[in-house]
Amino acid sequence: MDNILITPKNEKQLHLLKLLLEEMKIQFRYEKDETEPINTELEKKINEARKEKKEGKLLTIDPKSIWESI
Repeated sequence: MDNILITPKNEKQLHLLKLLLEEMKIQFRYEKDETEPINTELEKKINEARKEKKEGKLLTIDPKSIWESI
């Protein structure tokens, strides 16, 4: 039997697809995509820190010479 790969764009689409497949009694397997961001809030903070670093607002500490970096 052939396989079909479906990639929903959001949680609502995913939920509806699962309901449809269950209703039709179609066997499926759900695997979370590891490439998607784990936490959007964390991703926002990381992007903000990168922006601050480019602007020279972020203090960078060298782990090999901690006291000299401060």
